[in-house]
Amino acid sequence: MKRRQSLRVCGLLALGGPLAGCTGGRGDAVTMLAVNEHDVSHTVTVWVVRGDRLRVAETVEVGPGEFERIAELSPDSGSGDPYRVTVQVDGAVRLAREFRPETWFNQLDVFIAQDETVELNRGAAA
Repeated sequence: MKRRQSLRVCGLLALGGPLAGCTGGRGDAVTMLAVNEHDVSHTVTVWVVRGDRLRVAETVEVGPGEFERIAELSPDSGSGDPYRVTVQVDGAVRLAREFRPETWFNQLDVFIAQDETVELNRGAAA
């Protein structure tokens, strides 16, 4: 399922043109998208903290069946600190995750599924 979602986002990006950070290698920025597979619009707020530093605090409006760029997460030289990601949808915290990256990634996306579940997906977009 996650692989299918990643492929779908890359396909969407290909249709609309490349976004900075969607291609490249280690040391490049991480592109963050909100992908809404639900049939109503949502307000999505995302906070990303790495170590003790707030890296992203952004809010986007994303229409039904659409995606919006949340932010470009600038490279931080692989500090090894865990990422803490919190996602609020329409004013309610729907996801809070902490992870240490074990593999390189340049895409970190928030998916709102048709059943309104919220997932965080990271990967390497080519």
